[in-house]
Amino acid sequence: MNPNLKKSLSSRFARGVCHRGLHDLRCPENSRAAFLQAIESNMPFECDVHLSKDGKLVVCHDSDLFRVTKKHGIIEELTFDEIQEFHFFDGSSPMALPDLLSLNDGRVPMVIELKAYQGNGRELAKAAAPILNGMKNIAECYLISFDPEALRGAKEADIHMPLGFLVGTEAVKHASKELLYEFDFLDVEVHYSLLPRFGRYRKDGGFIVCWTVKNRLTYNIGKKRCDVLTWEEVDSAKEELKVNSFIHKRVNPLVKN
Repeated sequence: MNPNLKKSLSSRFARGVCHRGLHDLRCPENSRAAFLQAIESNMPFECDVHLSKDGKLVVCHDSDLFRVTKKHGIIEELTFDEIQEFHFFDGSSPMALPDLLSLNDGRVPMVIELKAYQGNGRELAKAAAPILNGMKNIAECYLISFDPEALRGAKEADIHMPLGFLVGTEAVKHASKELLYEFDFLDVEVHYSLLPRFGRYRKDGGFIVCWTVKNRLTYNIGKKRCDVLTWEEVDSAKEELKVNSFIHKRVNPLVKN
């Protein structure tokens, strides 16, 4: 990795990244409220972007809207107006990416994930290029994807951001060394950062972001083995090592303060 880019990313995201916005029991993930909470807390945030049937860029994690709205519908098979009939638990609907960029207005750095669906990665990148290249703070943001074709499409479309390859179970199983070194950096599921290949990558000068930190265990792993932490819980994002009380009491009782 270019040393200047590495230094720039380390400085820009020193506080970490809020995964799907700064969401909690009041603010749904990837919602206007979650993004606004991140902005008001001066925290960089991550968002997920899909391509709707009518070519709009829609901010939501899953292609199927059921998990977050309790109503079935595939973003890529719906128009943006149809998607507005789906509602998160706070009553809001998925945003269009241009509206999110207007909401942020360049105030905090952003991480944009391209969510490819049934091989549309290059098409998604091409649609996103003019919008992303028009961002006020594009020099403070970066782009990620699990789909290497989306990232290659971003290169072809000349999107002016560092590109990060997301590494989860499938990439750990199947990605070649050449693929892991193809883009500007890696964004690795935090437990996989323990694998020797990622230690070697970092020693080779590579830059590793990890996802997602939600308790002391994942914090300790990420802090030691990665360069930037992506936070899941609202409390942990606001204050390092502060474990969300719900997670602490109900999900991981072995975590100690």
